[in-house]
Amino acid sequence: MKLFWNQRPPRHWQLGGVVLLIAATVGFAVGGVRDETAGRTFPVRELGINQSLLLTTKLPSGVLPGEQLEVAREFGVAWLHRGRREGIAFALYRCPSYGRALGLSKLIGGERLGDTVLTVQPDAPEEKRSVVAAWLRARLEAWQATLPPVEGQDEEPVVLRKLPSPARQSGTERYAVGALGLARATWLRANALPASPGCAFAWADYTAAAPFEHVLVAEYPTPQDATAALAAAQGLASGRCQIARRGNFIVVVDGVRDAARAQAAIERVEYDYVVRWLGDPPPRLSTPTRTTQQDVRHIGQLLVSIASFVVLAGAGMVLLGTAAGGAFFYWRRQRAGDGFIAADAMLRLDLQEERTLPPARASSVKRLTD
Repeated sequence: MKLFWNQRPPRHWQLGGVVLLIAATVGFAVGGVRDETAGRTFPVRELGINQSLLLTTKLPSGVLPGEQLEVAREFGVAWLHRGRREGIAFALYRCPSYGRALGLSKLIGGERLGDTVLTVQPDAPEEKRSVVAAWLRARLEAWQATLPPVEGQDEEPVVLRKLPSPARQSGTERYAVGALGLARATWLRANALPASPGCAFAWADYTAAAPFEHVLVAEYPTPQDATAALAAAQGLASGRCQIARRGNFIVVVDGVRDAARAQAAIERVEYDYVVRWLGDPPPRLSTPTRTTQQDVRHIGQLLVSIASFVVLAGAGMVLLGTAAGGAFFYWRRQRAGDGFIAADAMLRLDLQEERTLPPARASSVKRLTD
């Protein structure tokens, strides 16, 4: 058998080598990026996931419906994991926070499991869907139990807690963080409220017992943004729709049945101001809560102390003045001897016989009585 070293390999071999080289390069570049939480890798193999997609990159066409993919990106979803179990397709959306996962699950009809949203093939038989969902839930919760706890991780977004509770239809609450999610509020006119970066929206439907049909609360990052949004949404105001600004919140009440009760519900929406220190906060001074009786007792003690000080100061000044005046009078008297003195504008007449005035004619002194 002869070997021809200078013979060029077939062209399809060259193309295959180039493809393998490109695949190896891409695999090396992407292989270092993994879905991790608190340093722990997401259990892709344990959950039977066969496709993990990074949503911040360009995805192949047909992975998700276009609108659903953009809504997921709007909520900050970084990873989308897809798999199949018992012939049932499922998807896991990895959100940046528990609140974002809660909002996304309500919009796309999934189940929130921590910061992950689980969706199961909707057209599959209900029994199989329940079995697959339970299996995935158990393994995902077991992995999440190994993560360090995060303070306030189960709290729902603030704007959701501001929705009026009385007569609210359960399960109608929705949460969005952008224009695409806000568009799911079909009763609200399109583009009625600006969706600036950092804003959030929550809305719900209400029963006939409420003075309105729908309520939407929009949160903006600054009061200036809220003021601009209020000006842009003035076109919504009518006899059936009320709109007001409460701090950084914009409250929209639609389908008004009772204007007075609707206005009262709007005024109960309070904006909670939060102060965030750039550095370490100063030491907190302990100021125990005092009752009204304690305040009255404190004021009474303060008034008694002031009155006591005034009385003691006045008595001291009187005593000091008396002692000083008596001493001065005594000093003047001793210095004058038996002669004439005029202390304190008083006149003393010495009428002793041996000290009588000489006769007027024998004296050279002219007397005033002459």
